[in-house]
This record gives sequence, C-alpha cells and structure tokens, in this order.
Amino acid sequence: REQKSLVTDVPGTTRDPVRGSFRFKGHWIRVIDTAGIRRKNKVSEPVEYYSVNRAIQCIDEADVVVLLIDVREGVTDQDKKIAALAERKGRGIVLAQNKMDLVPQGEWESIRSRTRFLFPAIDFAPLVAVSAATGSGVSRLLDTVLQVWGQLNISVGTAALNQQLQAWVAEDPLPVHGRNVKIRYGTQTGTNPVRFVLFVNTLAGYPARYSKYLVNRIRRDLGFAAVPVFLEVRQS
Repeated sequence: REQKSLVTDVPGTTRDPVRGSFRFKGHWIRVIDTAGIRRKNKVSEPVEYYSVNRAIQCIDEADVVVLLIDVREGVTDQDKKIAALAERKGRGIVLAQNKMDLVPQGEWESIRSRTRFLFPAIDFAPLVAVSAATGSGVSRLLDTVLQVWGQLNISVGTAALNQQLQAWVAEDPLPVHGRNVKIRYGTQTGTNPVRFVLFVNTLAGYPARYSKYLVNRIRRDLGFAAVPVFLEVRQS
C-alpha cells in the first residue's frame, strides 16, 4: 500500500527493479518487481536493453519467481523462455494470471487449461488468478509463494529416501531387459534448489527416461509437488 514508482500503460516505461518488503503471516517477504522482459526485437533503446538484463539477473536473487501473465495478451514465447530459465536455475515458479477483473465470469477455466497446455515443461508450477488493480487473489498468491518456498527447503533423510526408492523400483522396475544395471542408493544433496543424486553400478545401459519416473515419484511422495527437482545419476 505504498507508491513505489510511477507507471504508465506504455510498455518499456519501467527501467530499474523496484524493491520492497513486508510482513505476511509471520514471514518477512522481499519483493523485486522487475521491468517487463520483452523480446529483443521489441527492445528499442540501450537503456531498456540493460533493464531487461537486470530483470533476468533478478531471477538469481529470488527464491520464488512469480511470472505475471497478462490475460488479454495470453502466454507469449517470451513468457515460456522466462519460465524455462527460472526452472533451469531451480527457482520456485508461480504463474499469476493478471488482470482477471477484465475477464468475463466463466472464462477462468478455459484460460487455466490453455495456460497449462502452453507450459508443459513446468506442469508442477501453481497457477493463481489475480488482479493487481483490485487486489483480488493477492493473498492467495502470497499463500502459494510461501507453500512453494516451504517445499524448496524440505530436507529428506537418506534412510527415508532409500526406503521410498526401494518401493518405487519394486512398483516399476528398471526397464533394462536383462542388463546388469542396479540402483545402489540415493541421497539429497541440496535444498533451494532441490537436488538429489542417484548412484548406480554402471551408467552404461541406465535408461535416462527412468529418471523422469523417479522425479515424478519424488515430487508426489516426498512433498516436492510444486517445485523443480534435479536428479543426477552417477556411477558408483
């Protein structure tokens, strides 16, 4: 509820990231509101070029990236690239459909379905409808941010992880067709971003697609449903 900067409807007006902090449900939250990250052929001035670069660098500072999508414009290719960049860096991602006050009632589900269809690589990211103009959905957005941040910081003990790993492999065995490929054990190596390492007796013949199955099970069974999860496979 403070005026931090002057804005206009003209794209490219905002230059520098605007920073602020506030308390929400017992947590101090620091917000970095960046300049819009537009396509290179839309960036007309050197100053705007550097403002876009600074906006991209802010992803490195963030725990959670809230990607604002203008419902009137829909999902752009640039939105997809920003989301992919945040995912590669292991940041939590929340998709926020903004300007929902301009959308007729009954259209939210179709907008939601289309947005999900256009972001298949980050199907884990929560999707929230908001209106910056009216404040609608902002509390739910902040609740979602805290939920994602909490998942980024979950730590799973090695014993508990390997107990689950045995159950996952028993349920859906390695598709190695007679090859002597065995999973020895797994361990979590990092939080925020969330990283796991899986040790196998040999990398030759290990099916890479099996890692996708294990990541899905890690998300579903260990509490990481809404965040990026990295799984590295090493020979031991």
